[in-house]
Amino acid sequence: MMSTIDPNAELFDTPDGGSSVPSGPPPSSPPPTLDENNTPVGGGGGGGGGGGTLHLSVTDPQQIGEGRNAHTFYRIDVRPNQYADTIASVRRRYSDFRWLFQRLQEERPGAIIPIIPHTKAFQIEKRFSEELIEERRVSCETFLRRVQIHPELEGAASISSFFSPDAEVFEQAKKDHPEMEGFISEDGTTSSAKEKVKHFFVKAGIKAKVARGVDLEETPDGAQVDEVEQYLSALETHVKALAKATLYLVDVSKDTSTNMHELGQSLFGLHQTYDPDTATSEDDGSGSSSNNNSNVKSKNPSLKTISNIFASLSAINKVKYDDNYAKVSKPIHAIQDSIKAARIALKRRKDHAITYNTFLQQIKNRKATLEKLNQKNATSPQATTENQIVSTQQLLDESNRASKVALAALEKVTQRVFREMDRFKHSVDAEMRLLYVNHARVQVDYSRQLDVEWNKLLPNGGDVGGVNGRVGGSGSGVDDGVLSKEAEMLMI
Repeated sequence: MMSTIDPNAELFDTPDGGSSVPSGPPPSSPPPTLDENNTPVGGGGGGGGGGGTLHLSVTDPQQIGEGRNAHTFYRIDVRPNQYADTIASVRRRYSDFRWLFQRLQEERPGAIIPIIPHTKAFQIEKRFSEELIEERRVSCETFLRRVQIHPELEGAASISSFFSPDAEVFEQAKKDHPEMEGFISEDGTTSSAKEKVKHFFVKAGIKAKVARGVDLEETPDGAQVDEVEQYLSALETHVKALAKATLYLVDVSKDTSTNMHELGQSLFGLHQTYDPDTATSEDDGSGSSSNNNSNVKSKNPSLKTISNIFASLSAINKVKYDDNYAKVSKPIHAIQDSIKAARIALKRRKDHAITYNTFLQQIKNRKATLEKLNQKNATSPQATTENQIVSTQQLLDESNRASKVALAALEKVTQRVFREMDRFKHSVDAEMRLLYVNHARVQVDYSRQLDVEWNKLLPNGGDVGGVNGRVGGSGSGVDDGVLSKEAEMLMI
């Protein structure tokens, strides 16, 4: 349940009221293994911390303000391990996590930054609903833990600012680098506003060529980058098909639960209209010998029994769906988000390639301009022309220097992309294997329980694995006297 807090309260504090300021962001460590729920285990995921990794948790959503000015703070606790006392904590808004995500894209282009699933809520009552706040809390906690163990993000300035105990430091960082700013800063590469405008149009021309399918001038690693793009395209296609089929199978349990609940209700209503076990010969209005046959107890279960069995089947399928959703649906959505993150990493690399090609085009343009000026000066020497030649030569030298810087940045980002894709391929393979192993476990576990319930509809109660009746119980389970009261209440 949310509570309100004092907006002027100390953002970084400890349970005993003192202050425990970390020297920097939590240290990173090698990627951990994943548990059956597809979450990190070990230091980053919360278990005891190998390699000195601190344990992070996002808890205690608290509301500040009212109406449209209201917003929610989440508490980030830092512990030596999952079960130790908190050594420090800081409060951050959901938008702060989004800011960190974007800043990491800027500071580590080419890195596959974990995506924070973004659910927009335009209505105030939905913005502060318990479900949305909890969903965001879990997303932010998972994001931070994955960022913490990400080898390419170690030492990022934005992480230090995010965990800073000084509110002014963090606010200044957000002011210096506002959310949704441009991707690549090129300040200092041109000497005047006029040249910046020219640079902008040159870059726009390069982007237009890319949009028409014209290839950029690539580094020697260009062919390998193409292979990465082809791999991602194929992976995206296959995972999309897998997700569609898998999520359909998961939803079957939900639909089955709903249908069985409706069946059970209808059967229970039908049972209330006529119950042969309580009916008397007077109810039939006949004392003939033919009525004696109707008094013979049927070997088949009563409608009340059947309705209760369907209630149990409905309940089991609902729990099965919930288990499948946690162990199958959410992980497959996470894999799709990982593919989106990899796409963003490749796009950032392409942004750098466009920047490099922009300077190459500038060099061509300025060389052409310089050649025309030299020809003009050769035919009719003038002081103005000579000044233009000197100015253009300076701009050409500047473009040459800038292209070298852009090429070095492009090569650095390219190598980061390759390192990331190696880890990404292994990670996706491991997550897909785990996902379907967990799916199989869910099917096996609940199939046994469903078989037990279905067998209760068979004469003599059936026999599942040598054990009659309910899982964990004894008896045939077909007698009304031993039926679950919860199942009957479900029908009512």
